[in-house]
Formats: sequence, structure tokens, C-alpha cells
Amino acid sequence: MRKTLALGLGLAAFAAVGAAVAAIGPTGPGQIYTYYDDNGAVVGRSSIHCDGTPEAWGKFTKNYDVGYYLCDPEP
Repeated sequence: MRKTLALGLGLAAFAAVGAAVAAIGPTGPGQIYTYYDDNGAVVGRSSIHCDGTPEAWGKFTKNYDVGYYLCDPEP
């Protein structure tokens, strides 16, 4: 019983963190969030470019993918 309760609370906490991250969007250079509608069409995107400038457009939804790209270090 205790293991089931602990597992349930752990999964709920994980889901809450995931939802918070989705609402926040990217938190550092090299991250990109792509948002989809219920049919799978892209409806928005947010990212932080390697130089630190943010970019966002469209609608932010609960359906999203998180991507990463490498930023080359300054020479």
C-alpha cells in the first residue's frame, strides 16, 4: 500500500514538473519547444538561440516536443 502511494505521488510530482516546464518553455541556449494541436499540426514554437536571444510564435499547447541543438563555444 505504501509503495503504491509513494509511486502515485512520485508520478504526480513528475507530471506537475513536466507541465510547469511546458508552460515555461526553453530555459537556456540550445533548447527548442514545438507545440502541436490535437491533430498534430504545428501551432507554435519557442526557442532560445545560441546567442541568448529568445524567439516565440504561435500558440502554446499541452502537446509539445522538446528539442536540443549544440551551441559552438565562442572562439
